[in-house]
Amino acid sequence: MKVATLFNNKGREASLRKQLAEAEVACHPIASISAALHALKNPEMDALLLEDAGSELADWLAMLQRRAAGTVPVLVVGAPHGLGIAEALMHGAADYIDAESPLNHWLARLRAHVGTQRTHKRQELEVGPYELCATTSTVSVDGVEVSLTAREFALAWALFSKAGRTVTLASLAACVWGRSSDVCKRTLEQHIYKLRRKLAVGRGAGFRIQAVYSIGYRLDLVAVPYSWQAAGGALTEGGAAHLSGGAGMTLTELLTRV
Repeated sequence: MKVATLFNNKGREASLRKQLAEAEVACHPIASISAALHALKNPEMDALLLEDAGSELADWLAMLQRRAAGTVPVLVVGAPHGLGIAEALMHGAADYIDAESPLNHWLARLRAHVGTQRTHKRQELEVGPYELCATTSTVSVDGVEVSLTAREFALAWALFSKAGRTVTLASLAACVWGRSSDVCKRTLEQHIYKLRRKLAVGRGAGFRIQAVYSIGYRLDLVAVPYSWQAAGGALTEGGAAHLSGGAGMTLTELLTRV
């Protein structure tokens, strides 16, 4: 088994490597999240271990979600003053392991995850009348392509891929700017405003981008009566039949169909 490791605390990393080597697990230390993204292109890499480095962990996980989601399982190693298990899992970690856990616990958790996520990264996403394509960084609404900047698309993907769930300010900033700190709240608000306007979210399209005070933003289902073009006054209500025809579907099934 081969795993990559990214730790700020090199002493803890060396100790972990020594323990795992005894179980014939080869560890490859990496120096940055950019190096991690490169390492995950290696088909022989089985997992990635990240140290819970507080806010920096949120940045790492956001970048992995954006550019390498689903390639290999990402496990977080607990550390004092870190984000903690709830935040790590919410940001996309597959598991959270206490640094003080016995070696047999480590191996059991690793083996349970290895081989379960070597899949193609999701490239397309459909949420109601909205279709997002990560390959071309484009968004179409009822078949009409909308021109977005690279950052606007990254913001749209972060929200639409988690429809119905709150995405934290730090996670949005990391997805769009590559870091969770030093991003002005007003800058994020401006990008949200532009995205709402360009996608007509909240103008009869059946969805809205809802601000969650001091936490982040959430894409909500608010109604399902009109299509994108109807919201702009171009077509009739019948254009949204594919969205409103989901009688009996759960909210999650209705919100996201890939």
